Amino acid sequence: MSKISTIFKVVFALLFVCVLSLNLVINPAMATGQFSKTCEDIKLDGSILSASCERIDSSHQDTSINLDNFIGNLNGSLSWGDHLFSLTCKDIGLGQSLSTREYVLSAQCEKADGKTYVLTEITVDEDIANIDGLLEYEGFDFF
Repeated sequence: MSKISTIFKVVFALLFVCVLSLNLVINPAMATGQFSKTCEDIKLDGSILSASCERIDSSHQDTSINLDNFIGNLNGSLSWGDHLFSLTCKDIGLGQSLSTREYVLSAQCEKADGKTYVLTEITVDEDIANIDGLLEYEGFDFF
């Protein structure tokens, strides 16, 4: 019983060291989502999100991503995994949440009736990441 307990302690200690070392190696410029933590000069022009983002070597790189490729309008609601939201949305803007400081895309989007527009928003920081100085979509693409 004592031998099993010792082996268990050694295995647990090794796993703990491995997890700890991974946390020390990961650079914020490689993290998924939360692009705004390592990017600056963040702007939106139509559906194009642009920024100057930190690379692994700590330099910065200008980058952009077309959000139309990843966000759609589903009956007046902005949604990840769909496409071309800008075709049926107007008054598109980018702001920051007061509570979380995450970037939020807002727009007036057309409902399925083709007549009614409703205010909707989606948190861009959820699925857009800075991967070594490049803005990339990190969510699921259902299509």
